[in-house]
Amino acid sequence: MEREQRKLSAIMSLDMVGYSRMIELDESGTLSRYREITEQVILPSVAAHHGRIFKTIGDGIMAEFNSAVDSVECGIEIQKLTLDKSNSTKQDQQIFFRIGINLGDVIISGEDILGDGVNIAARVESLAQPGEVLISGSTFEQVNGKLDIHIADCGFKQVKNINRAIHVYSIDPGTNTDTSAKLGAIVDKGSLPIIAVLPFENMSRIEEDEYFADGLTEDIITALSRFRELLVIARNSTFRYKGKSVDVSEVGNELNASYVLEGSLRRSANRVRITAQLIKVSDGTHVWANKYDRELEDIFDVQDELTQTIAAALGVRLQDAVREIAMRKNHADLNAYDCVLRSRRYTQTLNPEEHSMSRDLLEKAVLLDPGYADAFAMLSNVYLAEYRFDANPRPDPIERSMEMAEKATELDPQNAYARCWLAICNFFLHENENFIKEAQRALSLNPNDPEIMAEIGHYYCFMGEFERGVELTRKAIVLNPLHPGWYYFSFARKHFADRDYAAAVTDVRKINLPKFYWSWLIKAAALGLMGEKEAGKDAVDRLKTLVPEFSAQKELHKWNTSKEDLNQFMLGLERAGYREPADHDQL
Repeated sequence: MEREQRKLSAIMSLDMVGYSRMIELDESGTLSRYREITEQVILPSVAAHHGRIFKTIGDGIMAEFNSAVDSVECGIEIQKLTLDKSNSTKQDQQIFFRIGINLGDVIISGEDILGDGVNIAARVESLAQPGEVLISGSTFEQVNGKLDIHIADCGFKQVKNINRAIHVYSIDPGTNTDTSAKLGAIVDKGSLPIIAVLPFENMSRIEEDEYFADGLTEDIITALSRFRELLVIARNSTFRYKGKSVDVSEVGNELNASYVLEGSLRRSANRVRITAQLIKVSDGTHVWANKYDRELEDIFDVQDELTQTIAAALGVRLQDAVREIAMRKNHADLNAYDCVLRSRRYTQTLNPEEHSMSRDLLEKAVLLDPGYADAFAMLSNVYLAEYRFDANPRPDPIERSMEMAEKATELDPQNAYARCWLAICNFFLHENENFIKEAQRALSLNPNDPEIMAEIGHYYCFMGEFERGVELTRKAIVLNPLHPGWYYFSFARKHFADRDYAAAVTDVRKINLPKFYWSWLIKAAALGLMGEKEAGKDAVDRLKTLVPEFSAQKELHKWNTSKEDLNQFMLGLERAGYREPADHDQL
């Protein structure tokens, strides 16, 4: 029997973003532009870097290189030249690629190449953002220090059909800030559909049914955000239109959305009637509309059908997301679901009484349905909020939060929110490696959720990973144009670390949470270091009013603050008139 021929090769996987949707809109034009870029950019670049294309699959290309350095240089060149070409093309006709590169053992089969090394390259490419080059850990080991490029560690990722987590790194193609910003705007409007889900109208006119209509809207937003080729505007932005008569074109312009989903809900006894319509913003046409008249217990099937139909209408690849929906448990216990929906209205503030009400409802939900992963995840967040936003919390909230998050992930390993809360618990327990691992899992499971991005961004900043934290927050702002003020927490933290105290104070003002004691902590320290003693003292007084027994040393240690930044905070606070309680002088 002939022995398999094996070798070590760098494999580059390239895929066009939004190919199916663009083909549907303009088949001949899209194919013509794709062939032009292939002939003028991809083929010459691969040849110039001593590579060869061994497979083409529709809108995808696989190339082999003997050198990891050559493969990375080729990927960077392709992204740069493709971006240059896009500058002279209409936004809705611009083409962008995802590129993934892996160095690994492959099998030679005639002109084709097979094996784990090829599969990993394809999986890494699927994680890439439009215009990005992602590389595996094995590739990084070969190119690190050999090229004048910026490489960002994206952590470990779980990918389809690969048992082990893959360490992934992002390559900055070297475009300047203006060009990168332009690429982001182009991708948002051209290659990836952006959808805004407006709050479903409660047609029963019964106030008690408002929470049910709001809950349906939030569930649809969450489900749609799992699709990697679809950008979904966050609830904070779309719920600004609740109860208002809106013009779809105005909503599209305000939120930078290309599609708007609107609908209504009417409950009557044990039945529910839902109407929904998907509207294209550019010309106001109805892409799709439907009515559902079902038993109330079928509400979960209606949600899944809605999200799948919307995704199909927008030309989004459905296979993986549909499989994920099918794997999730649809809960038959409507009473538990009702508790979850009611609890949501109390989790948007820092009010301890409302959080207590939310906790009671969620604890009831998990008793009613011990298999309800979402309820356990939300309960984890409630306990976590108590620990985060109460300077003197009860002894056990972080442990309880961890317990609930672990239970949620046990029930549903694909629950992105549970992974997010698990990551933050590990942060407060000073388990930074576990924080990064769970944070990357959460971001991978739900790549379009701005709340997860912004939350994790904060904690990267507190760990000193400011560039990564701010980048996540900026992405969150794109997906949540009318975002809440707490998003600026990352910027305030970074500006303080950069010793730009005036900018930190400006950021804190944008946070606009007068009862959030951390805002006054940053503000007091920054004003003290700026020499603004009176204003700094006012901030210290507000801090002490909110938390009479406040200890800055204890709080900064709790939030994983580096020794250098801790010293800077304490210096600023002391200049603003703060004095650490005697029993907390030493940790």
